[in-house]
Amino acid sequence: MKKRLPASRVYIKDILNGYYVRSEGDFEPNYLITRDARKVYRAKVAATVVREPVISDDETYGKFQIDDGTGTIWVLGFRDDTRFIRLVKKGDLVQVIGKVAEWRDDKQILVEGVTKVDPDFWILHRYETLKEKTEHAKKARLAFDIYNRYGITAKAKVIAKNKGVDEDLLMTMDELYTMVLEQRNLEEELFEEEPPEKEPQENLEVKKAKKAVVELLREKGKALSHKFIVKKLSSEFDEDILEDAITQLLAEGEIYEPEIGYYEPL
Repeated sequence: MKKRLPASRVYIKDILNGYYVRSEGDFEPNYLITRDARKVYRAKVAATVVREPVISDDETYGKFQIDDGTGTIWVLGFRDDTRFIRLVKKGDLVQVIGKVAEWRDDKQILVEGVTKVDPDFWILHRYETLKEKTEHAKKARLAFDIYNRYGITAKAKVIAKNKGVDEDLLMTMDELYTMVLEQRNLEEELFEEEPPEKEPQENLEVKKAKKAVVELLREKGKALSHKFIVKKLSSEFDEDILEDAITQLLAEGEIYEPEIGYYEPL
């Protein structure tokens, strides 16, 4: 019996910003490499269902969309897996487990399991995801230093082993580095003749507002209500600018919403 690959706790933005790799072998699984060099075969995400699930007339295909505050992604089920689509409705807080996939450059999750959860579970998921990312970052920094100095060599593998760094992480680092360079070269080819655009004044205001919101949250050291933040910063920024700032901070994972209408920094 084929062993099922482990599921990694991730934010949706990790999937959206990652690099999807299609394996060359017929029996090798596809996977995603995140920008912090984690190889993800199966994802575990806690999020809110933000679009009413739909199932095709012949019941061979279904989907729903989820949002975890860092981004939105479609969750798809085919054939027997459409049964998972029937388990949820818009507004439900759920944990989704499934394989990461890509269709026409759009990342997706092919559902393998769905469970309804409560807000406390969602907070726990965010904590455990952040913890895993932090622990991985320590090893990734060591791996990058080794890779940057020695590449993928026998010496690099020995040094990595002595420092407690898995050889697979070095290989993942090499894959990531190669894909980043390829993307950078492609972007340079596409945009080399285009003059740089001046950043709109509104974007500059949103940037300032984002900084002010984060500083206010850190200064108070506790969850602050939306009303309090807007009132406190209204002398510096328009309400629309503050709305955009808070929305972007949530999407970027800089702040989170422990309860509706209240925010804390991550």
